[in-house]
Amino acid sequence: MELKKVKIGDYLETISDYHANGSYQSLKKNITFKRKKDYAIVIRTLNFERDDYDKDLLFINKNEYDYLAKSKVYPDDILMNKIADAGSVYLMPNLNTHVSCGMNLFLIRFNKSVNQKYMYYNMKNVEKYIKSFAHGTTTKTITKNEVKNIEIRIHDRPEQDKIADLLTNIDSKIENNNAISKVLESMAKTIYDYWFLQFEFPDKEGKPYKSNGGKMVWNDQLKQAIPEGWKVLRLKDILIENPKSKIKVNEVKNEGDFPFFTSGEKILRTNSYIVSGLNCYLNTGGNAGVKYFDGKSAYSTDTWCITASSGMNYLLPFILKSIEQSMNDRFFQGTGLKHLQKDLLREYKIVIPSNDIINKFVNIVYQYFAKETIKFHENQELQSLRDFLLPMLMNGQVTIKD
Repeated sequence: MELKKVKIGDYLETISDYHANGSYQSLKKNITFKRKKDYAIVIRTLNFERDDYDKDLLFINKNEYDYLAKSKVYPDDILMNKIADAGSVYLMPNLNTHVSCGMNLFLIRFNKSVNQKYMYYNMKNVEKYIKSFAHGTTTKTITKNEVKNIEIRIHDRPEQDKIADLLTNIDSKIENNNAISKVLESMAKTIYDYWFLQFEFPDKEGKPYKSNGGKMVWNDQLKQAIPEGWKVLRLKDILIENPKSKIKVNEVKNEGDFPFFTSGEKILRTNSYIVSGLNCYLNTGGNAGVKYFDGKSAYSTDTWCITASSGMNYLLPFILKSIEQSMNDRFFQGTGLKHLQKDLLREYKIVIPSNDIINKFVNIVYQYFAKETIKFHENQELQSLRDFLLPMLMNGQVTIKD
């Protein structure tokens, strides 16, 4: 199949960014990013890298959103990093709310003569080539004109539509699995919050009641009341620390059957594993980050892989997630790049119930972890299929029959 070589700029409806809306002074005067939920989300690279559009968000009000009229973002818009990892491209999902472009991104929208999603997949396929246009000795940057002059090869419109539909269907299945996993995690967390933070358990009829008949006793160590019979321990009393990894991130090819955890946002893939079972993976540098996985996996030199003694391993992910922010504020220290002070975390005090309660919790939530693992592996297979098909579709090696 003969493909047409074109410049990206020949098909653009718009390429814009945050700074297209006015001078630095006027933007500083009129725009204030807020952590509290408001009219519109300010989309940032970290949202795409984490594939998380619920946490750690910035917001602007309606007046600010309207002021930033040249950088309003809509579903299926393409966003591109313009600094640092310049040239990386992302597709905007439908968040069912108003969205504005963050500072370090280009907003790219093509005209109707080409399929927008096809152009995203095409650009994703040649992302390494696009990144070669970035320049700079320390921080890499790419300009609008450089983006406009990038040459790619495109199919005719009917073939564009078929390719976009096929790849979109695969990505939709991946997104659906991710949504199911988030629901499973939320369900397990809700049970944990009720049982171990609010000390409420279901009775035989399913109605909540306070543990131990509601008898609470004051604990001087925690300066709060806890259920009678519960013990106060330190994390080190239940922790099992896995061996330090010898594998550096840059040594991983991102292929294979096993997840590879790092201190970054992405979870890579590898051909060999270090641990199995339910483990937690903590960032050791930069900012606090807690991941967990139930199954065979590997991790990098800058990741602390820990689990807990029998039964407690199912509580540990929720314990760590519940203190993630305070971990970042209190346990990450240093003058330059901050690092996790493991001894501080080891000394963190926790409240532990009886083995009977722990076992009841495990009997409920283990199935959620198992289902999340299944969805994870399904997504790995789907991603492998997509990544296998993408270059062959884009260079015309394979075609899609009607």
